[in-house]
Amino acid sequence: MKWTATDKFLLSGVLPVEAGYRRLRDLLDQSADPIDWSAISRRAEFHQAAPLLRFNLFKSKIITLVPESLRTELEGSAQIWAARHLAYVNEAGRLIAAFRTAGIDSIPLKGAALMLAEFYPQAGLRTAQDLDLLIDPARIEEADSIADKLGYRELPGRRAIRSRQRLANEINHLWPRRGNSGIIIELHHRAFQFAQNERDLTYHEIRSRAFKNPLQDGGIVLLPSPSDLALHLIHHTMVDLQTTHAILRTFADLHFIFSRNPDAKTGMLALADELGFGGVARAASEALNVRSECDLKALDPRKIPPDQTILLETALSESPLELAETARLLEYFDFSRRPATKLANLLSLVFTSRSHLHQLYGNEISSSTAKGYLRRPFDLMKKFNWKSLQPKNLIRVRRLRKMAGKQESPKFKV
Repeated sequence: MKWTATDKFLLSGVLPVEAGYRRLRDLLDQSADPIDWSAISRRAEFHQAAPLLRFNLFKSKIITLVPESLRTELEGSAQIWAARHLAYVNEAGRLIAAFRTAGIDSIPLKGAALMLAEFYPQAGLRTAQDLDLLIDPARIEEADSIADKLGYRELPGRRAIRSRQRLANEINHLWPRRGNSGIIIELHHRAFQFAQNERDLTYHEIRSRAFKNPLQDGGIVLLPSPSDLALHLIHHTMVDLQTTHAILRTFADLHFIFSRNPDAKTGMLALADELGFGGVARAASEALNVRSECDLKALDPRKIPPDQTILLETALSESPLELAETARLLEYFDFSRRPATKLANLLSLVFTSRSHLHQLYGNEISSSTAKGYLRRPFDLMKKFNWKSLQPKNLIRVRRLRKMAGKQESPKFKV
């Protein structure tokens, strides 16, 4: 894959580093490959990096050199995300305080942790859609009840599916709830499961390394250690592969975490090796180093090691749903671990529960459940994203899965 000037502008515009600013200025000076400004606007928003891009265009002192239409769109996006940030932080504080009153510890994850710890220099630079809170599994149902009393209602669409219809690594939290403010919360009983090794990052592990952080209202919040936070972010976008559209944002997350806590990188890499995806974690760390230091000529897939290149190319992809489906498909058909369970997973997709059939088809099958079971395979085939079977997607996901288990090279330096 050849990277265009537009690709390089995006790769250079999300990290607040001098090397990136130089690349941005050099890209504006060159004329051989014109930048597609409409694509910059669309893709920055798609990758949830528009506020970061605007911030770095100001820092590099080239904001006035980009088209006015782009400046206007980026400013509007930045204002929206800044307002959301304030509402998000206030609501997080309210929920955490309510749980604390009931004697329940709740640990913010991912974007919530980054915002509450103020890793980013401005409100709104870090976008976030959901509020993820990690709860002791023994008390998570109690916490869910408290959220319900605070006005958080379960999102529509909950189905009476068999537990086996979902892969084990997909069952990390209770059904999402939405509050009156529009914020969606997910109460986690674990941070995640690395599917290939069936290894959880548990509440008790994160709780053992968590630290107390003061809030602006005088309260205290438990936050994951910087190493755990970085590890979770890498798994979320680069290993689990269900949210690859946010990889560019994850690189910015890692930059701000490691800038404040340099030792967190070593800790994160050790944890990643322990869980089994150290290869991806090292490639992410090195790709971050490359973009923090290289000049424009060196920002070329032919000059960057393959493992780093595939992460950056995945970050630039505008087809995250295809990759997500490919990753799920390969996991369903990975019979190297628990083959009987995997076969049961597949069969349960077709032979779902009767209550689920009635949710799907209603009165259409009231006279005969068998009609629903006969119809189900054809409906699954209609809904299936066949682009996930394209060779390019299968090859990319297989490479990323293989990369995860790579052992550390003795020459590797962080």
